Amino acid sequence: MKVDVIVGGLYGDEGKGKVVSNLGKNYDYIFRVNASTNASHTVILENGKQFVTKQLPSVFDKDNVRFVVAPGAVLNLHALRLELESRNDLDKIYNKVTIASSISLLINPYIDRNKKQNHSKKYGSTNQGTGNAIIARDARHSIKLMDVQNTINKVMTIETLVNKIKESCYELDNSFYQDKDEEYFTLEAKNLLEDYKKIEKLIGKFCKDYSNFLYNIETKSNILIEGCNGIMLDNLHGLNPFTTSASTSINSLLNGANISPCYLNEMYVIITGYFCCLNKRPFLTEMKKDDANKLYKYNSEVDDAENMKRRLGWFDLPTLKKSLLGHKNAKLILNKLDIMQDLEIVKVCDYYLNDKKEKIYIMPDDVEVLKRLKPHYKEFKGWGNIDNINKNNIPQSLKDYIKYIEKETKEKVAYIGVGRKDKDLIKL
Repeated sequence: MKVDVIVGGLYGDEGKGKVVSNLGKNYDYIFRVNASTNASHTVILENGKQFVTKQLPSVFDKDNVRFVVAPGAVLNLHALRLELESRNDLDKIYNKVTIASSISLLINPYIDRNKKQNHSKKYGSTNQGTGNAIIARDARHSIKLMDVQNTINKVMTIETLVNKIKESCYELDNSFYQDKDEEYFTLEAKNLLEDYKKIEKLIGKFCKDYSNFLYNIETKSNILIEGCNGIMLDNLHGLNPFTTSASTSINSLLNGANISPCYLNEMYVIITGYFCCLNKRPFLTEMKKDDANKLYKYNSEVDDAENMKRRLGWFDLPTLKKSLLGHKNAKLILNKLDIMQDLEIVKVCDYYLNDKKEKIYIMPDDVEVLKRLKPHYKEFKGWGNIDNINKNNIPQSLKDYIKYIEKETKEKVAYIGVGRKDKDLIKL
């Protein structure tokens, strides 16, 4: 068994969907192993059709590929149903989707609580309820997909499912849910059952015992794990507290799939020619409005999970060096280069300066220290319009930019992204 992993190297929004759609056709299985509807991936196919994936892997119209959603992810059944109803290739994935019966569910009561919290303003939450679902999972009172399956199969009564939902909510936040009547929890149980049944009609039997599935997977299988979010959003090693609720690194992705590191073949870290992020985190290389507008012209940079506009910044080497600490010997994929075509000068932050004018080459862990630093820039000539370029006619200014990133990170750029569609990747 060979396992390749694609992980975002920054704050998310690196274009992972495009890369997975492009490379995914070469695999037997595509796994989604972390996050939930808080991590949406946009795919524009060669024919111009656009899709947003939030629960399933980002591959379309491929007969040979099987989809897996592993226990490390969190499942919103209603969102999955809507996502499936928007696809036009259901015939190709019928009976080819495996979702772990042990996966924790993201239920509407968790979302209701999320919307009453202040996380969005403070840390950049997308208000999808994922954090509450992960808290419930970590505290061992989450609702599992198997609970819904068992209710449908009459192994468990609907009253038992209602009580499980109620107990999970009370464990999560008794004060918030104490004024909710019985019908509130009963309605949620009924909705879960209805969505489960409709999903099964769309894609066939999908809820499987994950250990049994993994034990019996073909030994010669080629697997691609599609990571969600980005390394800098890692709850342990990212820019805390401006992170997501779980770990996003390569190690956590393997754990989310329960796949041994001994099977790891290639690791792809997706980065972008300019950086972007959501909400309130310190963003030292944030662009001035005039430069940012040159990028917004070609990419609106609006997050599909919560319709929030992203902030834009220059390439930040100290940040990237921090994110790559646990991802040595990765192959870099440098994306979104086409969007930078109107920039006459392209800046790269090569180090930070503190109050004593000392050079800082890697982002510090302490946010308060980070806030007091200033970026220093190295400038490159812009490369202009790169529509229709190929490996043999890459502009020299872009080659110089790529070589500098490789030199500073000591990692190889394996692909560059030169357009919005899934086909717009050039292998170097």
